[in-house]
Order: sequence, then C-alpha cells, then structure tokens
Amino acid sequence: MKDRFRSALFNLTLVTVAVVVTLGAFEFALRMALPQKLYRYPRGLFRNDPDLSFTFQPGFRGTLHTPEFTTHIRINSLGIRGSEVMEKAPDISRILVLGDSFVSALNVEEEDTFVRVMERELRALVPDRRIEVVNAGTPNYGTWHELGLFRRLIPSVRPDMAVLCVFTGNDLDDNLAPESAAVRGGFLVERVRRKGTLPYGVRSWLQRNSMAYVFLWNAWDRVKAISGGRRQDPIAGIRVLLSSEDSPRVEKGYEVSGKILGELRGEAARRGIYLLVVIIPADYQVSPDRVVSTLRSSKTGTGDYDPDRPDDLWARLAQDLGLPVLDLLPTLRSHTQGPPLYMPLDGHLTPEGNRLAGRAVAVALLPFLREVRKERL
Repeated sequence: MKDRFRSALFNLTLVTVAVVVTLGAFEFALRMALPQKLYRYPRGLFRNDPDLSFTFQPGFRGTLHTPEFTTHIRINSLGIRGSEVMEKAPDISRILVLGDSFVSALNVEEEDTFVRVMERELRALVPDRRIEVVNAGTPNYGTWHELGLFRRLIPSVRPDMAVLCVFTGNDLDDNLAPESAAVRGGFLVERVRRKGTLPYGVRSWLQRNSMAYVFLWNAWDRVKAISGGRRQDPIAGIRVLLSSEDSPRVEKGYEVSGKILGELRGEAARRGIYLLVVIIPADYQVSPDRVVSTLRSSKTGTGDYDPDRPDDLWARLAQDLGLPVLDLLPTLRSHTQGPPLYMPLDGHLTPEGNRLAGRAVAVALLPFLREVRKERL
C-alpha cells in the first residue's frame, strides 16, 4: 500500500514538475519572441472617484515598465499628468487638453507627449505670448468622463481654450458604459467581476504577470468566437466600427456621444472657452494594409469596410454642433517613411506619432489664439 502511495506521489510530482517547466518555457518563449500585452499600470496610479468613476491618484510618482518601454509618471495635485498648475497670470493663454490614454500618453516620457510638443510648437509660432498647455488625459476615459473632468478643472485651470480628443477605437464603448471600471487593490479593473474557472484574485494576478495566460486566454476567445460560442471575437469591435452599415450598438454609441458632446460645447460656451475637437484614429485605420490583414484574420473576410468612416462620423457629430474639428487621420496616414507612429504591442502613438500630432494640433489652434488675443487687447 505504501509502495503504491509513494509511486503515485512520485508520478504526480513528475507531472507537476513537467507542467511547471513546460509553462515556464512557454512563458520565456513568448517574452522573447512574441510578447503579449499585460495589464501595464503600476499599483496605486488610480483611485475611485464618486463622480468620475476613477481618476489618477494625486501626487503619484512611479515608473511604467513594459516589453516595449519604460517611462516615468508624475501626477500633480489636481490628479492629472504633469507639473503643478500654478495661479494663472493675466498675460497667460492656457489650453486644457482632454482625452484618454492617447492624451496622457504614459507610454512615452512626459516631454514627448503630443501635449508638450503642442506647447513647444505654439510658443515658437507665437513667441510674444505666454502659452501653457495642461494635460488632462486619463486612460480608459470616454467623453462622459472628460465632460465631468472639464467641469471639475475649470476653476483651477481657468483655460482660454480646450481641446477634446476623441479616440475612434473605443470612445463609443466608453460612453455607453462609463462606469464599467473601478479600482481594486490599487489596480484599475472591470467593475463587474467575470465568472471563471480560476478565482478572481488568481486571474487578476495572471493578467498582470503571465504572458502565457494572456496568450492562451486570447486564443480561447478566438476559438469560442469562431465556433459560435458566447465569448467576444477580438476582431468584432474593429469590424463593427469600420463597417459601411452601423450596428444598433454603434448607432446608440454615436447618439449618446453626440449628446455628451453637446453638453461639453454648452459648458465651454457659457465659460467663454474656445473648444476644438481632435479625432485620433486607431492604428489599423492609418495603415490600409493593417486594416485588410486584421479583417482577413476574422472569419467573415474583408466585407465592405471603410477605414475613414469612424472619423467621418465623429467629425459630423462635432460639425453639427458648430464645433471646429481636426482629424489626424490624413496627417498620420501621409507619414510613409521614417519611424513608426504606433507601438506594435501597446497600440498607442510613439514619440514620432506624438510629434506629428502635436504639430498638427498647434497649427489648428493658431486661429483660436489670435481670437483670444484680440479680445484681450
């Protein structure tokens, strides 16, 4: 009896060691050859907020490490990235930039964000004016969050102009479910915990630390989608956004977004703040080859898709409200040589992408600056 027990224990140990070694080797191979996108934000960067669902933690200092970059994060007392916003002097023209992770741009150093590029460009273009640009971008924010943050920051920042950046890739979903995220254990997570085989705490840890887990999870998602299961096809969001015919969810997303945009326009008008809408495209819109290859990887083929459609619809929403619009898609798409504009794994703008965006926004803001100057003379 003892011999059988020892034999079973020995065999179980061998199997366990083999599984651990195999998974370890798989993890190592992925990190070397095919890195996966893990949860990237450091613990303590976010806090829950009763009005905005969540914000940056005021005063946070930390470092962000991923397979593609290492950057430093500085959050001021207002809960936004950058240095402290000082009392505004009469001769300062101040611009408040609202948006999501493309604006906060934690994947690049602070001085390489398009907000800082924009500030330097404007100071060079209008050397006789003191210009300050405030970065109020926050990851996972939609237009609903940005409206609330705009209202909160106005008394402290006192902007003359505001730039609202919308990201075509996920702002519709963010506006349809603005309170879908919450902070637990210092990390930003889904507010509603999904059911799974593993305990939530284990899954959360694996999502932050194991590329093998993320790879297998995504593969299982794809298998379930192709076989008609309930899981979400990873390509579905792209396919729906670029389709020539809007789904009911997309139509609802634009309807809700238009109403929020109208509220933001009204808030800015009441305060005498000039408002510019900037449209930031997803990487798969900028490169036509990327669009085709991405859609071909789904089971439905290429179909009738228009990479420009999301930008056109956002532009129409803004123009119907009488708001000026800058679409960055032509600027980014015209960049055919030189460094890449998007990080392949992270998906956000590289320093070069931020540089092009910052210059384009600076040029678009020049007429606004001239109007502000006339009013003060």
